[in-house]
Amino acid sequence: MGSIMSLLHLVHKSVAIKFSDVAKNQYNPEARYAFRLTGVDAMGFLQIQDLRQNSHAGHEAASEPYWINKDLVREIHEIDLAKAKEPLTFTGLAPQPPAEVKTEQAHREVTPKPAKAKIPAKKPALK
Repeated sequence: MGSIMSLLHLVHKSVAIKFSDVAKNQYNPEARYAFRLTGVDAMGFLQIQDLRQNSHAGHEAASEPYWINKDLVREIHEIDLAKAKEPLTFTGLAPQPPAEVKTEQAHREVTPKPAKAKIPAKKPALK
């Protein structure tokens, strides 16, 4: 993995990360994972953001950025997600459809309106 200075040009870009064997309890060391690199610090930490596939926009952020130790990373490369030929693993969960709000129809007794009393029409008086 490169130095901090070489990682700075990857900030705010999509990257493919292969994790070291140390991280195998959470990541498959053989898989390439797609993330957005959002920060690098001088202490050896990378700030990454989970990505998920989106049928409309292609790929989108799926979480708030979080910090990981760069010692967990074996390889990191910039990647154009639209043109990637090798399989990538996305850690972000697929967007959930909006929860369907179940509303029960309020059954109410409809009181019939009382019939209007018919007033006989006044006939003109004959003179």
